[in-house]
Amino acid sequence: MNEILSKLVVVSLSISLWTGRKKLSPEDLGLDFSKLPPEKLATLGSKKICDPEKLAVFSALKRRAERQCEAVGVRFLGGYAIPEDKADEVMKILDGVRDEFEKEKQEFLSEYDRSLSEWIDANPEWASIIEKGVEPASTAARRLGFAVQAFKVKNIDGLDKGLNEHASTLSERLIFEINQQARQAWEESYKGRPSVTRKALRPIKSMLDKLRGLEFLSPYLLTLAVQVEEVLASLPKSGPIEGRNLTSLIGILHVLGDLPLDEVPADEEDEVAETILLESKPAEPVSLPSEWFF
Repeated sequence: MNEILSKLVVVSLSISLWTGRKKLSPEDLGLDFSKLPPEKLATLGSKKICDPEKLAVFSALKRRAERQCEAVGVRFLGGYAIPEDKADEVMKILDGVRDEFEKEKQEFLSEYDRSLSEWIDANPEWASIIEKGVEPASTAARRLGFAVQAFKVKNIDGLDKGLNEHASTLSERLIFEINQQARQAWEESYKGRPSVTRKALRPIKSMLDKLRGLEFLSPYLLTLAVQVEEVLASLPKSGPIEGRNLTSLIGILHVLGDLPLDEVPADEEDEVAETILLESKPAEPVSLPSEWFF
């Protein structure tokens, strides 16, 4: 495992958001608390004390940072294990996202009081309920945060059993993530279409880049990457993709979408259960030349 870990950098994202929500109380609605069911049975939910559109930018920036890490890395130790040779590039991009997050945060805080007043004015019939939940700008300032760290992981002799076991699953985790991406690409860009534009190649090229960057995790990943490269190289350089070319492309997409996986990582099980793309199997695989398989 030392050899694999030496080629990886772990990037940890610590991004916190302020939801602009407060718990809705019976008093807010003029209800008799004694006549309400217990909280273990039902709750009243929450109230929005701030315009959600004012906060949407922070969720978008958080997702952008996560996508950047997901594009080149695989989840590991609460962060993302990325190839060491891509660490500088990734960190520069993440630093840019962090700077944008901080800029948006300062703009939001500078307009905080006015935004709350506008939100109350836009909902006059619920003004008293909103006002009861208003928090000072300092609360929002504490809740909104963006930090990123990069570090190397090193084994400690005699104390590295758990780390080695976790690191040994990296290739399986990568396969699982590629599987998800391939099925999503199939559903969104290929399913039921007699031809596709070159734009449809983007997700496959993204998967190839990720495989190439982490191919040292397993010889199988290199073999798979070569298969994808061969199919992409066989396609015309311009124009729509159809006929036999589309058949070859769909074939490799199905290979990517049905990769062998011994087990789904435990921390992904809930996400899989909620992902409709993984609840339905892709269409029947097309026949491919035997030399594509191993």
